[in-house]
Amino acid sequence: MRIRTRTRPSRLRRWIETLLLVAGIAGVTAYVGSRAIPAVWQDWESWTFDRNVHGEAATVGEYLEDRADRIVHTIRTWAGIEKPGEQAHPKPPRPAPHRRRAIPENGVIGRLTIPRLGLSVMVREGVASKTLSLAAGHIPGTALPGERGNVAVAGHRDTLFRSLKDIRKDDVIEFQTLDGRFDYEVGSTEIVTPKDVGVLQPGREDELTLVTCYPFYYVGSAPDRFIVKAREISEVPPTLEVRQEIQGNVVPPEERRARPAAPTPPRKPAPQDGTQRIGFSIPLHHSRELAPGISLGISDADTARQDVNGWMWLMPDHRTIWLKSQRTNDPVVFYSEQSGKRREVHITGIGRDSVTGYLLLAN
Repeated sequence: MRIRTRTRPSRLRRWIETLLLVAGIAGVTAYVGSRAIPAVWQDWESWTFDRNVHGEAATVGEYLEDRADRIVHTIRTWAGIEKPGEQAHPKPPRPAPHRRRAIPENGVIGRLTIPRLGLSVMVREGVASKTLSLAAGHIPGTALPGERGNVAVAGHRDTLFRSLKDIRKDDVIEFQTLDGRFDYEVGSTEIVTPKDVGVLQPGREDELTLVTCYPFYYVGSAPDRFIVKAREISEVPPTLEVRQEIQGNVVPPEERRARPAAPTPPRKPAPQDGTQRIGFSIPLHHSRELAPGISLGISDADTARQDVNGWMWLMPDHRTIWLKSQRTNDPVVFYSEQSGKRREVHITGIGRDSVTGYLLLAN
């Protein structure tokens, strides 16, 4: 009787199988790393930028602690232990002055946000590969926000600037820096060749130009460039203390444009009773100075219930107003302790990625 025996795999076969397994693991690790590292780096820089705007220290330990608190809060909220937006030890921001400095290569300039697209990216100086691998890059030789001319920013089509494929005319682009917030309205898009550098030249209006490769879905080095042109529509200047710190640095006061704070964007006419109306659009988990001394932060939002949780920080009163389940069209009314003037914050829209509304300042 003949007995069949199972032959062992040859040593070469086992070696090939091990090699393929290692290559597969390495490929998956490389892919996950290529996606995770830029995302974590963007989150770190955005968190650091917010801390710098409010004069708070920004260390790796505090970042990890903050993110650990957020994870715990999310789990406790999911388990029903806490309500959305409720934290055991809230830490309101502390606005403080900043000095505008010459921006070195790869130095942080600010944060660029397109609320309708849910796009929020940090912008660094330069377009070197090490810069564009983690952030959008300000093209050297073009204007900076707050200066006269054309502010040009480049980004990769397959990562940070992928959503530009869905941009539309009249979309609002916000550029937040330590010198204030600058808002732009998209006027047009076009496709040009890499040699067409005329799109970076300044025009008659102060504008912002976004540059990325085109087509968006293309294997290899894309042959063309996708250009977004947006004109500046408003500027919310920094507080008086920050303005005093800025003077005498990179952009002297006489070279800066003296423009009052304006709505974002100024689509609706101002009230006829002398009340100033300042529009805003704030991404979730971000904060913004609506007017000198009045900052609004959004912790989270519920699109189904149409309410938000967050806080308001008032200077020079040094007080915080906590927003709990604040519904749309239900104004938050408060008064300045120094002037006694009435203030109102109206939430008008709650989206998946941002909250819009306006601030009313009684003259």
